[in-house]
Amino acid sequence: MLTRRVATVATALLVAPYLGHATASAAPGGCRVLSAMGLCLVEAADPGRPGGPSAHQPVEEPAQDRPAAPRRPSIAPSREIAERIPEMLRQNLLGIAPPEEVSVAGAPAAVAQAAAPVDPAVPTRIAINRLELQKPTIRLSGQDEAYVGVPVWLWIDQAEGAAEAATASAAVGDANVVATARLSGVEWSMGPDGAEVFCTGPGTPWTGQPGPSPDCGYTYEERSLPARTAGAGRWTIVATAVWQVGWEGFSGGQPVVGGQELRLDTELEVPVDEVQVLVTGGGR
Repeated sequence: MLTRRVATVATALLVAPYLGHATASAAPGGCRVLSAMGLCLVEAADPGRPGGPSAHQPVEEPAQDRPAAPRRPSIAPSREIAERIPEMLRQNLLGIAPPEEVSVAGAPAAVAQAAAPVDPAVPTRIAINRLELQKPTIRLSGQDEAYVGVPVWLWIDQAEGAAEAATASAAVGDANVVATARLSGVEWSMGPDGAEVFCTGPGTPWTGQPGPSPDCGYTYEERSLPARTAGAGRWTIVATAVWQVGWEGFSGGQPVVGGQELRLDTELEVPVDEVQVLVTGGGR
């Protein structure tokens, strides 16, 4: 009997999904398909060396009353080759990258962005900035000068962006906020120690009316001498507009409510003098 040396070569079964289950070839050197592994095993016969002891071995014939046992490959792929078969099939034969290298561009970032919650403080800050609240512009009766004992009318110019109310909104993602600002009053620091005035509104503009202001005014009791004003000769007036800002809205289906106080101030230096009165008595 000829000595047979069986070798197995692993190749990809590329047409298996389309041809269904293939049958094994019985001819020597043919392709025996193992459908469970998806591999094609080629069996090659190698005759024995001349003069070898196996050349005269009798061939045992199978019994007539039982079928011959099917021939199976006697040599399995080595461990190293078996471990590399999946990678070889994908890259060399099918041209497909490993699963971890296959991805949809931009998909993870888009999902993360859609799932990221929005901090309600973000649209709140945007809405407050859109209110465009301005520093107050100081206005005085007497063309920016004053006299001891003469009432001074105080007001802030609303035409300069100091309106009594303002509203703005902002939306970021699923968060939407509406902010509203209301002028609660104006704090006036007139210069001398303790000379403080608080007015509940912007004040009434003076157009030549006699007497003191109906809602916001001050009367100086001393001059702005250099010794009293650190050599400036003027009192420094500071007007601070006090705004109450509130906001409300929704973020992620939850209500958003809050508020805070904003203070915006402006300075103006004003000279304060005295009115000299000369009285004559008709020769007396």
